[in-house]
Amino acid sequence: MKKFLLSCFLALGITSSAQYSYTGDFENPGYNVTTYKQFGGGSQFAGAACNGAFGGRILPTASITQSGYMIDLSTLGQTNNGQKVDFSVSYKKAAGVTGTIQLAYFVYDSVTALWSINYVGTVVTLATGALTTCSTLTATLPSGTFQPGDIVGVGAWFTRSGTANAGIYLDDIIVNQDNTVIAAPACTTITSPADGSTISAGTASMKWSAVPTAVNYKVTVGTTPGGSELYTGTVAGTSLNFTLAKSTMYYAKVVPSNLNGDATGCTGITFTSDANIAYCGGITATSTVYPLSSVSLNGATKTSSAATGAPAYEDFTTTVFNVKSGSTYPLTAIATGLGANVFGMTVFVDWNEDGDFNDANEKYFQDLPLVTGTGTPINLSGSLAVPVGTTVGMKRMRVKYNFNGSTTTLQPALSDACANMTNGQTEDYTLSVTLLTDAPLCATISAPVDGSTTFPANGLITWGAVAEASGYKLYIGTTLGGTDVANGVVVTTTSYQAALTSGVTYYAKVVPYNVIGDATGCTGISFTAAAVLYCLPAPGFAPGSVEPTTNVTIANINNTTSAVVGGTPGYEDFTSIVGTVLTGTDYPISLNANTDGASFYHFFAVFIDWNQDGDFDDAGEKYFTTVPTFVKIQGSNGVTGTPATGTISVPSTAKLGNTRMRVKSAFYASTGPSTDPNLTNFANGCSTVGSSYGQVEDYTLFVKDVTTATVNVDKNKVSVYPNPFKDVLNISDVKGVKSITISDVSGRQVKTMKPSTELQVSDLKTGLYIVNLHMEDGTIKSIKAIKK
Repeated sequence: MKKFLLSCFLALGITSSAQYSYTGDFENPGYNVTTYKQFGGGSQFAGAACNGAFGGRILPTASITQSGYMIDLSTLGQTNNGQKVDFSVSYKKAAGVTGTIQLAYFVYDSVTALWSINYVGTVVTLATGALTTCSTLTATLPSGTFQPGDIVGVGAWFTRSGTANAGIYLDDIIVNQDNTVIAAPACTTITSPADGSTISAGTASMKWSAVPTAVNYKVTVGTTPGGSELYTGTVAGTSLNFTLAKSTMYYAKVVPSNLNGDATGCTGITFTSDANIAYCGGITATSTVYPLSSVSLNGATKTSSAATGAPAYEDFTTTVFNVKSGSTYPLTAIATGLGANVFGMTVFVDWNEDGDFNDANEKYFQDLPLVTGTGTPINLSGSLAVPVGTTVGMKRMRVKYNFNGSTTTLQPALSDACANMTNGQTEDYTLSVTLLTDAPLCATISAPVDGSTTFPANGLITWGAVAEASGYKLYIGTTLGGTDVANGVVVTTTSYQAALTSGVTYYAKVVPYNVIGDATGCTGISFTAAAVLYCLPAPGFAPGSVEPTTNVTIANINNTTSAVVGGTPGYEDFTSIVGTVLTGTDYPISLNANTDGASFYHFFAVFIDWNQDGDFDDAGEKYFTTVPTFVKIQGSNGVTGTPATGTISVPSTAKLGNTRMRVKSAFYASTGPSTDPNLTNFANGCSTVGSSYGQVEDYTLFVKDVTTATVNVDKNKVSVYPNPFKDVLNISDVKGVKSITISDVSGRQVKTMKPSTELQVSDLKTGLYIVNLHMEDGTIKSIKAIKK
């Protein structure tokens, strides 16, 4: 009978398009996965039945710790009239599994293709024992919960609390929607703001009483009787947020509505905003507060207590910082930190005075690089740009400081102006905005100093901040007044990362600008760039933690060093050892280290500054730093252990001349630094964070052009013959030759010989070779030769 009634019921629902009325009993025929939707681990199951032959089973696992079953009401062929909904679900359970079960309704988002889960009714805690007799959960959803046109469902949701996996059984998901409403709803009463009241400008909330048979509410808010220029629309709930201008009278009306029509005879209210703007507040912290102790902007500073335990929110709006529209200012702060924990700072300014911080250009320090720091006190700084066109007046500025734990991703306490803190602080200030009347003054370059010969070619050019400047135009050239390096490059900060050439004299000038114009009469400096300066690995490996790299072999480098654990520094400079490589050529590399134990692993990363700009951050400058390309050794004593091997591909665009190669060896577990933050730190040539044991070594590679490095050097009156050769290769002149090496076309060295005019090479295989004459003056002469 149950199956028959269900079939008839379905047919009746489809033909009459009645409001929702359905019993989901999991029986056949009728059960299908289109109507009976589940969220993992669910299936039709005979042992789950409360009535009939079947119910729905949820089987939690280690990967599915919560799930639910629902009836998708949009598949029933019935109509949603928006009125109240009564529904119930019966349940029981097997022994062992524990957790909670609760009724829920589900709403589908067609944009994200996801269902939202909304819990209702009583939460039932399920203990270990089996429940063999079904119990029933019931709930009522008030009118308006389901809006006409929504795709919705009702059912139950289970959340596992233990580790046991056993069945949760559901049956008889029954839903009935009120079909007795035949009239339009009555009017409602606006409860906030009160009629005739005066409230703060900015973000405001209007609330009204729920009307039992109303499905939604038609709301208008304007500045004239019956006006709707501030808001006009339909609201499903009983509240609405909007933004009020200062010192303005408003007219508001709310009209309840359902499928039978709108309420009639409803009246509205009036209220007035004052000259004050209300902002989200009541900010709290869940743990001990580490506070801001100083905030400085445009020559003014506000100080406060640096002691932990300060309030989570402090109102310093009586402190006014003066700024001008279209200008950029350095903002600095000092705060209390805790050891190596990463804290961060964000800033929000309500430039358009609408009571929120959500508009364009109202959020600062949200993008990389974030403003973060460690230790205590922590000094934080960034640039605050006042948008061009900002109106004159007083604006709210909010500064937020909190533990962040990351230098790349913000926690909600920092990204959301209204969010509560965890263990940080929020401070509010006032900015007084006036209009610019003059162009800014000139800037003074602080680094390098005029006439310097020690400024690194990759150094950071810096200058002092100039009040009322929107930004800076940078000019750099190799002649007085020249701009061949930088021609008015716009910079909004007070620094510029140079990419210069060692030994070249440069002329530099910084010209501040704003909406009025450029600074006039600015003079520049001249300096000669020194060699590029490379970072030292930080924090480095402590003396007792050095598990040394014992051999690096690539091209003509074959450097073997001490294998004694703790016997060498954490960083060794072998830049006097030079390996010669050719552009566009692959070279095998071999790496070994002492892992200090048979079960331990070392992973190697190689960094090469191919464009000679003083860093290892450009494309193609990192090797073996991704999971698929890892190279490692296990259980090596650094002498007899099997080395790690890989291939270094020299880019065809590599800059010719000497450049830096860095080799990092670090201890990790067998899978290596495969997840962040270890993976990011491992791929950072300047960092040893993430591993306590290892070593870093630096070498020099001399890059030669493959198209010129292998030509016959007739101009030096040195030649080889016969060419092609068979068993003997003759060299016309070995005067000044220190040694001879022979490499194949891949750059692999295949033979090393003493200087001689007659070379025995019968053991070479047929092919093209490069004969390298290593001269006593340090140069290398390379000659192509073909073995028959």
